[in-house]
Amino acid sequence: MGRHERRLGLALQRGLRGRCAACGKGRLLRNYLTPNASCSVCGEDLSRYQAADFAPYVVTFLVGLVFTPLALVLTARGASDVTLPVVLLAAVGSAVFLLPPIKGAALALLWALNETN
Repeated sequence: MGRHERRLGLALQRGLRGRCAACGKGRLLRNYLTPNASCSVCGEDLSRYQAADFAPYVVTFLVGLVFTPLALVLTARGASDVTLPVVLLAAVGSAVFLLPPIKGAALALLWALNETN
């Protein structure tokens, strides 16, 4: 287990892909949103990086930023009874899809900004 250079951009890219921020090879999450305690490839200790509710806040902001104006415009224009539920379902689907990559990016951000190693 060697010391890894903590480059923020590279770490965020790796985190978005769900890979270890240090080596880019090991999996960052073992389940949908459960982070691994350490990297199975490089052995980097990841247990001290806890993103808690940061990822849901970011995802809520992003999904709201996109889908709220869309829902308002559709409602104002008298969308059909099918259109608005489809948009709302797309919003929920987007949130479910975005949560793991955003959680990975949040963990990678914490890793990259930690200067104690």
